[in-house]
Amino acid sequence: MSKYQYTERDTDALLGRRGFLKVVGLCAVVVAAAGAVITKIVTGRNKVILDRQEGLYADDKRLQKVKLTSSHENDVCWKVYEDMKGKPVEGEMYELNHTHYFPRSQLAMKETKHV
Repeated sequence: MSKYQYTERDTDALLGRRGFLKVVGLCAVVVAAAGAVITKIVTGRNKVILDRQEGLYADDKRLQKVKLTSSHENDVCWKVYEDMKGKPVEGEMYELNHTHYFPRSQLAMKETKHV
């Protein structure tokens, strides 16, 4: 029985077959690790957004049960208006009590039924 010994042929290439496979393997590991990290970041961000959305809907439902869906129905807001001697849509009162809209179209949202 004879033993065979395999060797690579000398080539002008920078890397031989084994060297090429090592480089390709390392590149695949780096890409897979980066993909895993990016996936974890995106998943975590989406979870925070979805949890906040769920909480806001829960608050809305709770306030609808006690018939408190607008600021003009809120006793605390009326107390502030009286204390500051202002009206709901008057200059300074408007600035203090109203929020501003910022587009958030880049955020992931799930479809939910809001009653």
